[in-house]
Amino acid sequence: MRFLPFSLGAGVEAGVLQVERDVLEELPFQVQWLNQVHGTEILEIESMGPALTADAMVTRVPGVRLLIKTADCIPVVLADEEAGVVAAVHAGWRGLTADIVPLVVARMVELGAVAERLTVGIGPSLGVECSEFSDPRVEIPAKYHWAIRADKHVDLWAILERQLREAGVSEGRVEWMRVCTCCSPEWFSWRRDHDARRFGTWIELTR
Repeated sequence: MRFLPFSLGAGVEAGVLQVERDVLEELPFQVQWLNQVHGTEILEIESMGPALTADAMVTRVPGVRLLIKTADCIPVVLADEEAGVVAAVHAGWRGLTADIVPLVVARMVELGAVAERLTVGIGPSLGVECSEFSDPRVEIPAKYHWAIRADKHVDLWAILERQLREAGVSEGRVEWMRVCTCCSPEWFSWRRDHDARRFGTWIELTR
């Protein structure tokens, strides 16, 4: 196992767990994880327990580790250390284009966060050269058709980048591992391997 950290604040621990088998088989600590369904439901977590069904979690409780499992979808973790609010988001293309990330930012603001103060970490995911769709003008909502290329590839990273900017997140406060999972054999990729294994991205308030 290899841990690649994000620097999201002195009172926040976060990063990506690169594993050989599957993240749930190799976890070195307890986490709260999800049965992810490519939707937009956001759960507020107060303690770690069995898997829940949703695609995003927020917490204000120190010591609660939130984990997202991915193998092409975009893992996003967000923190406002001053407000004591963190979140973890599974942003597959369906959830991404249904605005799960802006919805999470809005939920964090409801809990006391300030959008301009958020720090964000984004793990490896499917890059534009590998994100070919069968019929993107049908599959992707019209408001995001600007991200569709002539070769039927969709720039999901550009969609997320614009969503964060429009939600008020400063570009300089985003750490982005711009690594394509499909192009990089050291990362799990459903599109490349049709494999059930997943790596993990997690976040925790430490104080």
